[in-house]
Amino acid sequence: MSNSDNKDTAARSVRVQLILDVGGVLLSNLTPTFWTQLVERTGVDYSEIRSRYKSEVRDDLWSGAVEEPQFWKWMNQYCPSLTEEDGRTMIMDNLVPLPSLERLVQWKQLADLHILSNHRTEWLDPKLADYAQHFTSMTVSSRAGSFKPNVSIYQHAVAAIGDAEGPILFIDDSANNLQQAESLGWSVLLADQAGEWMDKVESTMQHLLENYKSE
Repeated sequence: MSNSDNKDTAARSVRVQLILDVGGVLLSNLTPTFWTQLVERTGVDYSEIRSRYKSEVRDDLWSGAVEEPQFWKWMNQYCPSLTEEDGRTMIMDNLVPLPSLERLVQWKQLADLHILSNHRTEWLDPKLADYAQHFTSMTVSSRAGSFKPNVSIYQHAVAAIGDAEGPILFIDDSANNLQQAESLGWSVLLADQAGEWMDKVESTMQHLLENYKSE
């Protein structure tokens, strides 16, 4: 095979490494709907429970430092009428599939798909079971032991991509998370609440591939 043939083969094998957040991108965010429902169900004060959650348990929950039963035990201090079973049902009910899930097959024509999410595998796995075959890797904070925007979880995602060749495009609904990704040289796209970002994905990937192949 000639050198030109080798280059043509390599060019055809180059694909975008499309990394997707979950909350606000593939599934609805738990905030504020879960917490609003919790207030309605238990009568707890919204501002107080959210403040205590952020200061007392959030980081450990997302990093996996505490297991899910420990989270519900923590919750029971402030919402004694809420059982673990009821709480988990509320979580699952508030993780609603978003329209982007129906575009995964389309995006796979240009990209390898990956997940990078601050979440719990116990909650995501059942919700994404019907779509798991589309993803090459899934980096979830509770399994990775770190959460965005800490740089270590981005490094974990890069390790999961492995030797795949091509530009990285990261989509998240948090500007802070995107800023960290940009510092690592990733291209980024903000997932707006209106969902307009979905119509930008293919053209952005085409542009990234053209630039990558011309370098």
